[in-house]
Amino acid sequence: MRFLKFSTIVLILIPFIGFTQAYKPGKGNGLYSTGKNNVDKGWYFGLGLTYMAGYNNVTSEVTDSLNTSIRNKYIGDPCGKIGGFAEIGKFKMNDRKFINYIDYGLAWKWFRGGEDYTNELYVDDVLTSTTTSEGSYGDHLISAHFNLGYRFDASENLFYVNGLGLNADYHILKGRTATPQIPNNTDYVNGPDDFLGELHYFFGIGFKTSGRLIIMPIVETPILALFPFNHIKSTHPYFNSRARPFLLRVRFMFLKKGSKSCPAVFNPMGIDPNGNGPK
Repeated sequence: MRFLKFSTIVLILIPFIGFTQAYKPGKGNGLYSTGKNNVDKGWYFGLGLTYMAGYNNVTSEVTDSLNTSIRNKYIGDPCGKIGGFAEIGKFKMNDRKFINYIDYGLAWKWFRGGEDYTNELYVDDVLTSTTTSEGSYGDHLISAHFNLGYRFDASENLFYVNGLGLNADYHILKGRTATPQIPNNTDYVNGPDDFLGELHYFFGIGFKTSGRLIIMPIVETPILALFPFNHIKSTHPYFNSRARPFLLRVRFMFLKKGSKSCPAVFNPMGIDPNGNGPK
């Protein structure tokens, strides 16, 4: 099983690593050796929200070994909560037909959620009592990310981007109130490991303004866990159940002077950048 998981990771990473190798830095050709002169690049920062969507309910039933008429039913129900997100980094877009969008940067993530734990006691299949407990978590993470994507220009002022990226996250603060472990649930953990490495998918819609600002709402979610290697699921484990992180933010992208999408400078004399006047 471990060999199968490792093989899956390798097969996914081979084309991704190949894409990154095509963008090694080159002398005199900007940040990446793209071979294109028509380039948009600059800095960005983003603000948004995170949401830990409950992935699955965990249930278990245990019958009293001395009295088969007594049965306990245990339920672990994950519940999502809204957290915060902030990022800063650099981006570059060119006119390539395949991979024409690149960004990288640092981010802060605040993952919040919980789990409703229920223990129902049945006697002769009649519910006689119910015990409940509520767990919660609020983890702060620092994250580094690198994204490659394809940009489709719908118009001069609107474009779409989707692609894959890598993120490396480290838990800097953890706040967790755990629920009891459900019997027979061998996957019970207090929370994810301190360090996480993931492959994620992202989709964004870019709106160009009249100045050098691009506003781009983005949604992102992990699709494959790369570290720890013994668990490639893209959901995060908390207590008896798991949750899927969704990152929703608005990115503010500031074009560097000289980018192809920079608006034309008003010049009443009609002199072009090369110093030529009107004919």
